[in-house]
Amino acid sequence: MTESGTALDLLEREDRELRSMFVLVMVNQGPSVDERAEYGNLAKTVVRKVATREAALVDVQGVVADVPELGGLADQLAQHTQARRQVFDRVEKMSRGVQGISLNMGQDFDSEFTQLMQIVGSEIEWDLDEAIPAVRSALERHDRIGDLSTAGSVARRAPTNLNPHGPRWYERSRLTAQVIAFYDRLRDYPKAVRER
Repeated sequence: MTESGTALDLLEREDRELRSMFVLVMVNQGPSVDERAEYGNLAKTVVRKVATREAALVDVQGVVADVPELGGLADQLAQHTQARRQVFDRVEKMSRGVQGISLNMGQDFDSEFTQLMQIVGSEIEWDLDEAIPAVRSALERHDRIGDLSTAGSVARRAPTNLNPHGPRWYERSRLTAQVIAFYDRLRDYPKAVRER
């Protein structure tokens, strides 16, 4: 399903899936072994999905920046990038190579993860209500939808080890980003359950 459409479609899909997953995360925050295991798997899946969302955002921002009509929207899309990436960086490092059930052992994973969900959650609502419809409409009017990368390409090159200060050149380089994303996935053993 992540293979079809454009980076903008992927951004919308990831936003909707993350919104649903945030609810599941809150429901599974319990003391039992089953709840901790499910919470851990959900948390690791959220990390992967936030990374995919970030890759889609980078692609969309690159195209939106070239459309004068969307100048203000481009600024808003980039506004919280550094704060979001800094929290994501901490969460990703805490979860890398850790079994889901053990995420909160010896580190304060929960508070960092909650902060990430709050930041991304508020952005998701704005994305779905305002940003994505405005971008789609403007790109269709200017016949620029084709400038977006395909959803499959973006999903394959979504590294989880993001620079906390903002996108780097390699996130825009298809081949380099894909190699880095593959390496990131190999490093995260044990990883989350593959399908959600």
